[in-house]
Amino acid sequence: MPDLEDFLIKLEQDPVVALNEYNFKVDEESLDFVPGQIGVQDEYKQVDVTLVDEAQTIKLRAMTSGDSPRNSLRIWYLPWKRWDEVNQMSGVSEATLDNKGPGIFLTSQLTGCRFTIQYHSGDMTKATVLHLAGNYGENLKGAQARESVESEALTNVPTGGMLRRRYSIGRYSKNPKFFKLPVEGVRTYYDGEKATVLGVRGKDGKWKFFAQQYDRNDAFMKDQVKVL
Repeated sequence: MPDLEDFLIKLEQDPVVALNEYNFKVDEESLDFVPGQIGVQDEYKQVDVTLVDEAQTIKLRAMTSGDSPRNSLRIWYLPWKRWDEVNQMSGVSEATLDNKGPGIFLTSQLTGCRFTIQYHSGDMTKATVLHLAGNYGENLKGAQARESVESEALTNVPTGGMLRRRYSIGRYSKNPKFFKLPVEGVRTYYDGEKATVLGVRGKDGKWKFFAQQYDRNDAFMKDQVKVL
């Protein structure tokens, strides 16, 4: 049984150490959809999750009435949204994080997706984040679509002079032709198949974000934790 108290203590002390020890995988079936409505994707929300020990990972799933509060906690959760191939903006989900509510954030598993961070000011206490769907495409056209959607979604978000930060994961990650995209801000590609992205609000109120990378067999990779 994973030790939630131990994890939270280590997370506060050093998130990278904590996330190298506790390997999380999001249970999208219980978290991404509206309860009782099959196939209807949910919105950004606060939700109680429970830690469930599995063979190689710790599953984070929606808490049920039979779960112990000792192994559960409340988080911010951002479900992904599939691009419907009609409305260009249908494949982006958005959240704004500040000093309110839980101090832990998670989004759906990234597989060919992009996660974008835009801090509102230099103190990093407020950030708007985006999850851009992988099904825009794994080719240059798909990357350009995510670029366009990201730009439109963040049009009215203040930057306070902070550069935009982007994290992409999937088979296309290091294709040289993608460097033709605009280079403003920080653009990072990694070679894993999948990733779990977690945000943490520190005692100083700053939000910081990390990715846990793993392969197609759900095995975590060497140097798996990346600071975004």
